Amino acid sequence: MHPRTEGRIELEATEDQAGALCELLRGARHVVRIFSDNLAPALFDHEDLVRELSRVARQGPPCEVRVLIKDSQPLRQRTHRLAALHQRLVSAVPLRKLVYCPERYIANYVLVDDAGVFFIPNEDDKICFWNRDDRAFVKHLSEQFDELWHKSTADPELRFMPM
Repeated sequence: MHPRTEGRIELEATEDQAGALCELLRGARHVVRIFSDNLAPALFDHEDLVRELSRVARQGPPCEVRVLIKDSQPLRQRTHRLAALHQRLVSAVPLRKLVYCPERYIANYVLVDDAGVFFIPNEDDKICFWNRDDRAFVKHLSEQFDELWHKSTADPELRFMPM
């Protein structure tokens, strides 16, 4: 499955990736899925981003923000706004850790409802892209995310993170 190029906006690492992600999240209405190695602070530890995620989560069921990470160690070592949001809204912003991750799942991404995607091909690639309307790619990644979500677990050590 390849992403659409129509409507796609590419960003280099020197550009404001966090600002672009916030812009995409402003359109979120129902569900946000975040798949990340470790919620890198440069992208995910921003007040505006957490405000948008909180807005979605506080709309009540069936709205939610799901966060799936590969490594929780960095979160346990420092304060992090998104991790703090999870602690305040545990059921609306569940944060889970992968027990096992196939090597083919090396990308990091944020999925917004059934159409928006913010995609970082891999941690070594400094160019990411986002697209407000790539339904086929989002459907593909949502299926991957949901499969991994069911194989993940809550990390009990995340309850004791610094806020």
